[in-house]
Amino acid sequence: MSEYGEIKAFKNMIYQDKVYSGVSDLRRRMLEPQLTEVDLRFSELRIFSQNGEDGILIEILRHIEIENPFFVEFGVGDGWSCNTRILSELLDWKGVYFEMDASSFSALETRYRNCEKITTLCKAVSPENVNQVFEAAGVPANFGVLSIDIDGQDYWVWEALDPKFKPDVVVAEVNLNFGLKKFVAEELGSFQTPLTETWGTSIRAMEKLGNKKGYDLVHIDMAGINAFFVRRDQLDPLSFVGCIDRSPNYGLRGTFNDLETLFQGHEMKNRPTSAV
Repeated sequence: MSEYGEIKAFKNMIYQDKVYSGVSDLRRRMLEPQLTEVDLRFSELRIFSQNGEDGILIEILRHIEIENPFFVEFGVGDGWSCNTRILSELLDWKGVYFEMDASSFSALETRYRNCEKITTLCKAVSPENVNQVFEAAGVPANFGVLSIDIDGQDYWVWEALDPKFKPDVVVAEVNLNFGLKKFVAEELGSFQTPLTETWGTSIRAMEKLGNKKGYDLVHIDMAGINAFFVRRDQLDPLSFVGCIDRSPNYGLRGTFNDLETLFQGHEMKNRPTSAV
C-alpha cells in the first residue's frame, strides 16, 4: 500500500471510530428520561453533521411528539456530512434529499440506491419552485424535520413555502456576521450562487420569519451556523433552554468564514441587503 493509501486508510479508521463512539453516546442519551424543560446548550454531538447539529436535533426530537418521521433536506452535497443523515441511517426515517450538483448527486444517489425509504432528486430548490418540487416529491403536509442549507436563499425559500407544509422542526442556516440587525440579502433569481460577503440572513430576520410562521427559535449551534426552530404547538408544556445569541464562530475559532478562500477565482462583492 502506498503512503497516500496508508494515510487514507488511517483517516477512515479514525472516522469510523468517531461514528461508532458517537452512536454509543447517542444510545445512552436515548435511554435518559424525558423532561419538560430541556437544556440544549450541552447537547451538541457530531456524528455525521458538520458541527454539533446531530446532538441538538436528536435532543429536540426525543422530547416532542413526531406524528410523521419524515424529513426533507436540500443542499446536502454527496450526503457524507449533513443534518439529517443521522435520521436516515440510524433512526430509519423516510425522507427526501435534493441536490443540484451532478457529481455530488451521483455520490448521494449511490449512498441510498438500495434504501426504499429515501428519495434522492437532482434538483435545485428555489423560492420560485419550492412548493412544486415538494408536491412532485410527495412531501407530506405534516412531517418531522426540514433542513435548509443553500448558502444564501434560505430565508426566501422558507418564506415561499406553502403554510400547508408544517414540519415539526426547521433547521436553517444563518449569517451571524449581520449581528443583531434584522437584515436579509436580496432575493436572487433561480439557482444563482450568491458569491458575496453579505449572503443569507441575520438570525433576527430568520427568527422574525419563524415567529410569523408559528415557530420559536430554541437554539443556535455553537459554531454559529444553524438555527433550530420548533413549531409552537409542540412547546406546550415543553420548553427548551438554548443559546439564541451568537457571534461568528466558524471552526469554533471565533471567526467568520473565509469567503475569499471559499470563492477563490470568483468576483467577490457585497450584495444589497434590506431590513425586514
